Amino acid sequence: MKRIYNVGWMISGLLLLAGCDISNRDNNLSEPLVYFINDGETTLDLYNTGENHTYTMPIFKSGLIEKEANIELEVDESLIELYNQENNTSAKLLPAEYYQIVNSKQTMGASQQKGNMQVVFKTSLLSENPNRDNYILPLSLSSKGEVQINSNKGSVIVSPVVKPATFGFTCANTLQEVIPTTASGKIEIALPIEAPFSNQWDIDFTASIDQTLLDEWNKKNELEYTQPISGSFELVGEQKLVAGKNTQTLKLILDKEKLGYGWFAIPIRLSNPSKFEIKEEQSTCVVTVLNRMEQIPYTQWSVESYTSYQGSEKPENMIDNNDNTRWHVKYNNSGVGTMGLPQTFVFKLNTNYAISEFEILRRGDTYNTDLKGGYFEISEDGTNWTKATTFDFGTEKRLGYVSFYCPIVVTGKYIKMVITESNRGANVSVQELRAYGQLSK
Repeated sequence: MKRIYNVGWMISGLLLLAGCDISNRDNNLSEPLVYFINDGETTLDLYNTGENHTYTMPIFKSGLIEKEANIELEVDESLIELYNQENNTSAKLLPAEYYQIVNSKQTMGASQQKGNMQVVFKTSLLSENPNRDNYILPLSLSSKGEVQINSNKGSVIVSPVVKPATFGFTCANTLQEVIPTTASGKIEIALPIEAPFSNQWDIDFTASIDQTLLDEWNKKNELEYTQPISGSFELVGEQKLVAGKNTQTLKLILDKEKLGYGWFAIPIRLSNPSKFEIKEEQSTCVVTVLNRMEQIPYTQWSVESYTSYQGSEKPENMIDNNDNTRWHVKYNNSGVGTMGLPQTFVFKLNTNYAISEFEILRRGDTYNTDLKGGYFEISEDGTNWTKATTFDFGTEKRLGYVSFYCPIVVTGKYIKMVITESNRGANVSVQELRAYGQLSK
């Protein structure tokens, strides 16, 4: 009986509390307030397409929403002085002929939480005004009824910036594609193109392979890239921005079997737009491609010279095909050679190779980060050297083999590795070194 009696009181208490919650729920809600979701200052890019631009400002009603709100959007010149003080500017009010407020007075229904205020900017007309960059449009919400405005979020200041209507590549001006040795068949590289405005037109353009672009790019970067052989690549995709879409993606298709090994570059230029302009800095893309060569067998390697080693951690350990052994710099008097940096090694291959890449494996223990940076050179005779590439691991821990690509393929039978930087004083080590190339023809 006692147990039943206690449970009964518990149920009665819960029902009483529930009744209180229902009858007093409105007491737990704040009074309704209307405000801009994105209040404060905003820079608005207006692209001069010949069309007006409608700018939408979402508003929100919070708190006890079951009340109707009568809201008005007004120009608020009182905000200009403070704006200029805070931004150290001399902005002026945007003249009324350059914009129009759409439905400045709105009613938000009792159950309505979200709404929009809109301003139409007359972009083409504004673009003709030489002072267009010095205008702002300060706007504030006001309430004509019981529902009030959140004073902290009740204003926006729009800074319109007129820009030419342009489009172009959104990828980097230089793309790098490394084709692994395990790949086969066709390789696709996406080349996205975008217009930053709402597009209502079919806009044709030309995307072409441009040798002049590659010549300029080689000269600027002091390189000597060449295009792949004809028939090993093609550029596909409709060369058009379709009305209703502001993006298009072209594809560069590479045929790995026809490409040949080594580094290549494919220079692509956009031109001849049927409407608007192609943005100069987005008009080109040079795609550099490394069709990875095979690893040069360790049976082809030997150590020609070195500057130091410690104990059993000799230079030969870098090329013994064993990830568990390593070379270590001399760090006490029992070591061989000279302590400190730089450390220099010369490895000899049995014959000339065209080399495109090196891989380095650092030690995998607590001192993984000791090796930081240096460079490789290649020579055909062991006397005249050509810079192949640099390497820099930075300061972070990186396990496993890390690749360092030669900007162009370099031919030779001597490989010089120079270690110039350490993250642990003058202590450096190398677990394993690989090179990738093909027999020189």
